[in-house]
Amino acid sequence: MDMQRWIVFYAIVILAHAALAQEPPQTLAPVAQFQMARALAITTLGEIFVLDGALSRLYKLDQNGQKIAHVGGFGIDREAFDNPLDLTTDGLNVFVADRGNQRVSQFDRNLNFVTLLQHRPTPITSLGLAREPATSAGQLWRPISLSLSGQGDLYILDEAQRQVIRINPLTFASELQQRQNPTQFQFGGFDAGAGNLIDPQCVQTSRSGKVFVSDRGAQAVFVYDLFGNFVMQIGKGMLHAPRALGIGLVPETIGGEKVLQEWLFVIDESALLIFRAEQETGFKFLGKITAQSFSQITNTEVKSLVDAAWLGETLYLLTEKALYFIPRNMLNLSE
Repeated sequence: MDMQRWIVFYAIVILAHAALAQEPPQTLAPVAQFQMARALAITTLGEIFVLDGALSRLYKLDQNGQKIAHVGGFGIDREAFDNPLDLTTDGLNVFVADRGNQRVSQFDRNLNFVTLLQHRPTPITSLGLAREPATSAGQLWRPISLSLSGQGDLYILDEAQRQVIRINPLTFASELQQRQNPTQFQFGGFDAGAGNLIDPQCVQTSRSGKVFVSDRGAQAVFVYDLFGNFVMQIGKGMLHAPRALGIGLVPETIGGEKVLQEWLFVIDESALLIFRAEQETGFKFLGKITAQSFSQITNTEVKSLVDAAWLGETLYLLTEKALYFIPRNMLNLSE
């Protein structure tokens, strides 16, 4: 009798394993949907902000991806947008690059309006800073991307002049303060030598003190230090039309110890490419996720990816229509 029970038990175990083996692969469902998502930003607390270009709206989502607030709508009013393209947050404030209205809008974390940067900042001449013109007053500008550094400076990518501007965001309220701000300068222009931007798309700062700018014309990502000095290009020969950039602190086990390493996420046409973000690693390429492979785990046809961010053990991946949370154990990076 005991032998028969053991035989039945093992038969059940074998059948269970066979059934599990035949189960379809795990699929991901979107946590939020949009009409035409443009950009993504997350805080260390897991608060999520997404721009929807079709509605000209900025959404705030909770940690589960539920929409809890929004601001915007098409127009020229102070809370409206006209072709908003990018956003950044420090957890207390949210800044939006509004290309059509030619301004940067500032909101608090609850999406209450704070102030506007309506004119292109005018750098002053200061020793030790990279390539500063005497004036840029009255110049046309189109802010298309922006990023807050760990030091609190705001880096704004200006499409019109193909330059990155660094400014202290605390000076937004006063144009006079903007002109007298000693930390303000710009870089990446025609006089930047090897660091001359051709068709820049997005700017992203890292905790390790680097400024990354994706450039569709150069088919690469330009790397600068925080003072605008050119360091190198990465992704040359691998990238075709790089657009959005993201940075994340990712836990890795090195020498038996868990440490946080910075990864750089680059959206390139129909793929997400991942590099190390520290210069001492040579900005090593780690792998990529194609839209085709992503379509397989979502069971939805995804033609292009829009933006990416990382928090904890999760990749936040934005498509034009939806936001997905991808656990690290589901990532399948290819060469």
